[in-house]
Amino acid sequence: MIAGFARHPTAANLLMLVFLAMGVLTLSEIRRETFPDFAPSEVQVRIPYPGATAEEVEEVVCRRVEDALDGVSFVKEIRSEARQGLALITVEMDAAGKPQLFMDDIDKEIKAITDFPQLVEDPIITELGRTDPVISIIVSGPMSVADLKAYSEDLKNRMQEAGISLIDIEGFSDHQFRVEVSSTALRRLGMSVAQLAAIISAQNINLPAGTVETADRDLLLRFVDQKRSLHELEKLVIKSGKKGAEVVLGDVARIHDAFDLAEDKNMVNNSRSATLNIRKTKKQDTIRIAGKVKAFVKAEQQRHPQITLILTQDNSRILADRLQMLVTNGWQGLILVFLVLWLFFTLRISFWVVVGLPVSFFGAFFFLPFMNLTINMMTMVGLLLALGLLMDDAIVIGENIAAHRQRGKKALAAVVDGTREVAAGVLSSFITTICVLGPLSFIDGQIGKVLKVVPMILILVLAVSLVEAFFILPAHLSHAMQSYDPDNAGRLRKKFDGFIEWTRENLVGRTVDFLLRWRYLFIGSVIGFFILSLGLVASGKIKVMGFPEIEGDVVVARLLMPQGTVLAQTEKVVERVLAGLEAMNTELKQIQPGQQDLVITSSVQFNKNDESYETGPHVATITVDLLAAEKRTGHIDDYLALWREKTGPLADVISLTMSEPGFGPAGRPIEIRVRGDDLERMKEATVEMHSWFSRFAGVINLADDLRPGKPELKIRLRQGAASLGVDAATIAGQLRAGFFGVTADEIQIGDESYEIDVRLREQDRNSLGDLENFKIILADGRQIPLTALAQWEEGRGWARIARHN
Repeated sequence: MIAGFARHPTAANLLMLVFLAMGVLTLSEIRRETFPDFAPSEVQVRIPYPGATAEEVEEVVCRRVEDALDGVSFVKEIRSEARQGLALITVEMDAAGKPQLFMDDIDKEIKAITDFPQLVEDPIITELGRTDPVISIIVSGPMSVADLKAYSEDLKNRMQEAGISLIDIEGFSDHQFRVEVSSTALRRLGMSVAQLAAIISAQNINLPAGTVETADRDLLLRFVDQKRSLHELEKLVIKSGKKGAEVVLGDVARIHDAFDLAEDKNMVNNSRSATLNIRKTKKQDTIRIAGKVKAFVKAEQQRHPQITLILTQDNSRILADRLQMLVTNGWQGLILVFLVLWLFFTLRISFWVVVGLPVSFFGAFFFLPFMNLTINMMTMVGLLLALGLLMDDAIVIGENIAAHRQRGKKALAAVVDGTREVAAGVLSSFITTICVLGPLSFIDGQIGKVLKVVPMILILVLAVSLVEAFFILPAHLSHAMQSYDPDNAGRLRKKFDGFIEWTRENLVGRTVDFLLRWRYLFIGSVIGFFILSLGLVASGKIKVMGFPEIEGDVVVARLLMPQGTVLAQTEKVVERVLAGLEAMNTELKQIQPGQQDLVITSSVQFNKNDESYETGPHVATITVDLLAAEKRTGHIDDYLALWREKTGPLADVISLTMSEPGFGPAGRPIEIRVRGDDLERMKEATVEMHSWFSRFAGVINLADDLRPGKPELKIRLRQGAASLGVDAATIAGQLRAGFFGVTADEIQIGDESYEIDVRLREQDRNSLGDLENFKIILADGRQIPLTALAQWEEGRGWARIARHN
């Protein structure tokens, strides 16, 4: 085969062109993403239970779901989280299962549960890990919150029409027409909040009513009396007299456009903002999606210059930087190898040796889609390793062919004999690489899914390079060697060859002679250095990490306050943290190139803290975009340390973690799972471990997820209350309607859904006195104070209860 291709250069050239064409035609189909898909196959069951404590959610939701899932096959682990008003059950599938069948089985078992409490909402079942984040857009401008939401929805629709399909909007809760009524007005009307909500629902109808079949045509009947604006709701009749007198809703209540949760908001530069998170499926290209988003934002900014659109959390930038680094290393390596080879061989020989690198790479690219490989952070590591290994094999073959030519052989004979002589060595080197790196492909778990792509792409490139080295390179060198005559070398070449010969005889040779004379000292020194190396690892001087740290361009600060903290207090703490960020930026700005700002953008998301597993007015996340890594001076760890120092101590804060957002499979450096049935003792154990870990220098961001929940008043019926004609359900229902609110109806206006929410006005539900003065409306119209029917005591549960099966 080697001799055949060497004698027929046309075949070798055609094979080379085929490899190049295959790679070029496949480039557009190769996906680029930050990391390989390492997420386990998981299904999440999300079940809202509005107003319930974590203990209630665990007892009446989580346990029932866990029991139902006992019959599902291929379940590896079940993780349950009971939070205030929400149950999250995550089911991980064993590797032997099939994702779609697994999800269908879970859906069937969940739907078979029929004994949930009435207020538990419908379960939402989703498959996790199907999408990856790409980039986010912060939207702000001179407009009201409702207009900002409408503009964000319009922006989302137009981006989807432009081919950017997966977009989520953050910064808003459910949109409502909120009806706030005073307790005094309700007493005059002799009705409760729940009764008022029922009247609004009954008076707000849009219902098909059948068909009238006449002799000429059929007519559909529809009863349409649905109020679709604030003005129409104000005119809704809630009570009428026999003589025609009417009371409309606007007489007794304030109706306004609002969002359900005041704390569900995003801020940038002290103004309200929205965040559009763009994601991609596993089959889409990160850089292409990000490019579409950037082009769309640029055009939109020109169209509406009064609107501010800020790109943030750009995951494509770090990928593009590493890809550019690979390309740069590739052409720089080619030039360096070419120049070094030129010192020893002719220009033509050097050229054909380095041509093997792009031919091998392009030939390997053709097979990437068929092997489900992508261009990502890990496959680029494999390609970087291949750069050196490919050149080693080509240089070995080229040098040995030149040696045979120097012995006086003809060019073709030198090529065939030289290639055959080192073929076994080159092939054994390839097999050695497989034996050393191949086992990485069989590591289990998330780390294994990431690491296996490195040997896969490396072995693929090396396999293609063997074809190039044995069948293409010899044909090219057989022609290049025609003009290679070492005896007719120029003066410069002869001087260089003489220098190499002197180095080999005087430096290398004498060094080898010295080491042979003192061989026991040399062997002992090698063993000593080996033991010293082991000692450096064992002593911690050389750090051991589960996954290498890659500095990105985004850092986050996650704030957690005690449960029950009001939004105003959280906002004050956030202001302190932002002031510390500004002070850090001012100090570090002096050392940046051109004294640029280190902090490009900072935004705040209230009601969000991914590390605390909680939502509410007591949590917030500050996201900071930094100057690009290749432009800034310093390290992120130093930035974060200075940010903590400038922020200073904060009162009543459970935790404030400052770090890079996690990506990749590494996870937290240390994570300990405590299991047990006694939550109080488990909390004592976590406090003790927290104290023990905090003694070590450099340990930061310590936190646990077993925390006290909001203070609560536990209300129960008084002895003898039933004799007054009232039951627990009546009292609980009226209390919930007044203080939590009740949805009277839900209407669709354009692209947005609005809830008609009815509750007591804020000044009638913001103190214990309001609870004491609350009146229970009986069926016969009697109004009895709550204090006469019920008693209460203060307590505190848990913010979150996690279970692992």
